[in-house]
Amino acid sequence: MKAVTMTLLAVMIATCLAVLSACQSVPSDNEEIGEMVQAVEAAIDAPEQSASLRTIVEYGTDSRYYVMIRGWLVQELKGVESQRDATRDPTLKSQFEVKAAFLQTAIRRIDLE
Repeated sequence: MKAVTMTLLAVMIATCLAVLSACQSVPSDNEEIGEMVQAVEAAIDAPEQSASLRTIVEYGTDSRYYVMIRGWLVQELKGVESQRDATRDPTLKSQFEVKAAFLQTAIRRIDLE
């Protein structure tokens, strides 16, 4: 009886360790969302890079993230337009116009796809 109990205990421990190991090797939803947020943030910060629009479209057309990313882009656009309208520096104004055009394009692309 003692041998059976010890065997069952050993099997249960081995099973728990296997499950724990499997859970640790699979990225969690939080990690996946964190990676998405970092990728979209980097794309928003670098509108001149060709991969930026692709990154936003890739995540923005995913139904899990569409509402969040679209809202984020709209708020970024409002901020950039406000800064553009407030500045008198022509260099900054043109930089804000480029970023605003990029954000408008990104919003249109995720809305259409």
